[in-house]
Amino acid sequence: MAIFSAQGTARSTLARHFSAKTKIWAAGVEASPLARMLADATGAQCDRIGRIKVQPDCSLPGHSEVFVVGDMMNSNDLPGVAEVALQSGLHAAHVIRARVRNWAEPAPWRYRDFGSMAAVRRRSAIISVRGVRLSGWIAWVVWLVVHVTFLTGFRNRFTAVIHWFISFVGTSRSERAIPGDLDQLLAHDRRRGAGEAHTHPVPQNG
Repeated sequence: MAIFSAQGTARSTLARHFSAKTKIWAAGVEASPLARMLADATGAQCDRIGRIKVQPDCSLPGHSEVFVVGDMMNSNDLPGVAEVALQSGLHAAHVIRARVRNWAEPAPWRYRDFGSMAAVRRRSAIISVRGVRLSGWIAWVVWLVVHVTFLTGFRNRFTAVIHWFISFVGTSRSERAIPGDLDQLLAHDRRRGAGEAHTHPVPQNG
């Protein structure tokens, strides 16, 4: 376990690993390096994960002709989810169209939260929409329909349905995490005896 001080500096660089059949992968989210490059070129500010802070119309401060949407954008610290990207992209498109046609520009962008949903296991999901919560198989069907609906193009929708059919109905999945270093550690633990905990150094860059 790595122990961090209040300033965020590591005091200990040791971690304890336990043999297990289940691997949990948690990765941080960082914006594309293009966001930092764009910020340096325009004088805009970035947040701690590299997203550019934008104006209410999704444009850059001092550069109303440059729009940033989706995962590269920070608007009121909204999360980097698909719905934020979709709504911000549509608003930027409306602003550009209004300027080209000399129309009055739309009102500043305001995010509308339609709720959250996530698939948690095979044929099971959770949904929370304005106080209404669902879970289990029914929630998974709703999750599937919503995702297919928001995909663009018949080909993408057809491919997604076939892919999910194979993944959720069958017993195998095409996505697999293969962390080589962790596999080596678990193999080492098995040789030393199942269930025994050991201490291993954590790479400084990991």
